[in-house]
Amino acid sequence: MIPQKPATDNCRLHNVQFYNLLPRAIVCTAMNRQTNRLALARHDGTIEIWNMVHARFMEKTIPGGVGVSIEGLAWAENDRLFSVSLAGTLVEWDLRPGSQPRVKQSLLVTGNAAWCIDVSRDGRRLAVGTEGGYINLYRLENDELSYERILDKQDGRVLCCRFDPSGDFLVTGSADAVRVWDVRNGHAVHKMTTGRTDHRVATLVWDVWVTKDFTIISVDSRGRLMFCDGQLGTVLESMPVSKGDLLCIAMEEDERTLYVAGIESNISTFRRTQGNQGGRRNQFIRTAVRRPHTHDIRTMVTFGRNSLVSGGVDGMLVVTSFPPFQTDKYLPLLPSPATVVAADSRLVLLKYVNYLEVWTLAKRIADVDGLDCGGAGRKVMQIRSKDDEHIICASISPNGRWLLYSTESTIRLLRSSCENEKLKLKRVRLTVPDQLTTSCYRAEFTHDSMILFLYHGNGTINVYVACCTASPSRIENVEEETRFEHQHTIDGSRWLSDQVHLSAVSQCNQYLVCADLASSIVVFERTVPPTNRLISGKWKRSISLPRYMHPPTAIAIQPGKTRLAVAFADHKLFLYDFEEFQFIFSIYLSLSEPDCGSPNHPISGIVFDPRHEASMLLKNNCDILALRFGVDAQQREDVSLECSAPQKVRKTNGKGKDADDDGGMTNGNTEQHEATAETGPSQQTKHTLKLVRKNNHLVDIDWLGESELVAIEANGLSMVEHLPGAFRKKFYGKA
Repeated sequence: MIPQKPATDNCRLHNVQFYNLLPRAIVCTAMNRQTNRLALARHDGTIEIWNMVHARFMEKTIPGGVGVSIEGLAWAENDRLFSVSLAGTLVEWDLRPGSQPRVKQSLLVTGNAAWCIDVSRDGRRLAVGTEGGYINLYRLENDELSYERILDKQDGRVLCCRFDPSGDFLVTGSADAVRVWDVRNGHAVHKMTTGRTDHRVATLVWDVWVTKDFTIISVDSRGRLMFCDGQLGTVLESMPVSKGDLLCIAMEEDERTLYVAGIESNISTFRRTQGNQGGRRNQFIRTAVRRPHTHDIRTMVTFGRNSLVSGGVDGMLVVTSFPPFQTDKYLPLLPSPATVVAADSRLVLLKYVNYLEVWTLAKRIADVDGLDCGGAGRKVMQIRSKDDEHIICASISPNGRWLLYSTESTIRLLRSSCENEKLKLKRVRLTVPDQLTTSCYRAEFTHDSMILFLYHGNGTINVYVACCTASPSRIENVEEETRFEHQHTIDGSRWLSDQVHLSAVSQCNQYLVCADLASSIVVFERTVPPTNRLISGKWKRSISLPRYMHPPTAIAIQPGKTRLAVAFADHKLFLYDFEEFQFIFSIYLSLSEPDCGSPNHPISGIVFDPRHEASMLLKNNCDILALRFGVDAQQREDVSLECSAPQKVRKTNGKGKDADDDGGMTNGNTEQHEATAETGPSQQTKHTLKLVRKNNHLVDIDWLGESELVAIEANGLSMVEHLPGAFRKKFYGKA
């Protein structure tokens, strides 16, 4: 805790640095070029779906488990995602909008563990290579997966496979050989041997690529890059690239640039030359070497124009582009929200893969001279999930009395109590309706800790209210008899067309805002029965905001007001008053200025400054930015960033309704209102944006009271010290 002198713009900072996240290696990736979505798998079996259109952010997560190992991913037409694992299963995942990702169908392949998968470029066939040397072929037609045939068995495992552009031939890599298969008859037509550096050690072909002119490119454990003629089955060229294994290949769509990487953590770039070079046409020449990772690079994929995505043992998702040369790194963080701050009890909840930790924050400082930080940074509890299941979501109530977490099989609600200076936890069972699923992917408490929202994969939001199960006159401790009873269910699928990934509750506990991946933003209002103010009342839709062209990345409700701030993937940010039905503030944030944000990272957090009505803090990558707007904005040239893009106003029809909106909103009465995007005198664009603080591995920010800010960082040392040893190269004359 850092004390600051009392001032208008200064605040005290809780710099939380005991979030000890472990590195999670990236095993494989696959790019859907139709929707620009990236799927990646980590070593714990978790599959992440990233949106790569503008600022890259994680859309959805499929949790893994103990002993789950995903070895290959592939996209097919109609947004179909397939994966193979060492358990010998081929799984198709259901990624339909409006539902949580789940298994659509699962098939056992022939040949035990599956090592590789590929889909033909025309989307007709899918191939899976296995440990036993079998290649399983499946046909993709009419959104169905049907078995076609098994190719001839080969000796040893099939480590990699790749279809040629026509889809009639399949190239595979294994020990000491690269084979070309005719999938129409199931026989191998060519076999190209790689040779060995040591005659006792087999050469493993880790990855292959097939160009449009049927040139086969392979990388192997010798660190060599080999070019073969797929039509004649002859080796054209073999060149040394690395001292260690080369593990992956990636190529641009125009096939003019080739990328090669491996355990040496270097990415070598090769450019195709035009004309006759050394007696050979279209020869690849190494042009550049870059090192964006610290450990082995296991997978690479290209997207867009001259952009490369790479991942490996260090767990970093790195996007590099050239020209101009630019590198963006994305930390291996857990899905948001990974941390929750309980403001009333001054506790912070830290979520890990299979356990939770609750830590205390420093006490309030009455004055600078009498600094008292007793009890700061102390872990008060650690909760591990049953059977080490992956925790999907977790939340803690602001008063610190209730803690909830969910796995794929169960939802657990815990109540904490202090007896004789000892903290005790007791499980409280939730009374669930018959139609409620056994898990949720998001949970949230209101600010008074009396209402609990559970978000489920079928689009429903279940509302629970804290109530006493017995009469207060008959029990000694009312708190021990308090439980969360199910009140009613909000059918969010009526207004939300995709999965809710952002939510916010107003400080007055009267409004709930939900935003989905399809840019639908809905405000729900609580209706309290006038006869009994002790009853929570039901939640009904109040208003639906106009739908924007890009998904939102952060939302927040201003305390004490009915103003909603929303940031989108293209860095558009607006402030909307959903009670007055008008936009207060709307801009496009310019984050390309030096030392003022990262343009390729989204605004992933918004917190309003409780001391200034027209001020907020933004989290952009690892930076904390201060935004002031309106009359309070200081027009200084060193920090002022004027709007560089024109405002885009949603068109409305003749009735004042948005063209993409589903209809009007009901505000408790029969009167109908609509959220329009008309620009008026209240809408402003003047603002100042200034960098407040640079952090190393910032995870989240939140206000604690009116003059204290909590910044939670991932411990960089814990993300490095658990990594295996990197590849070491011995230089002449040095040990």
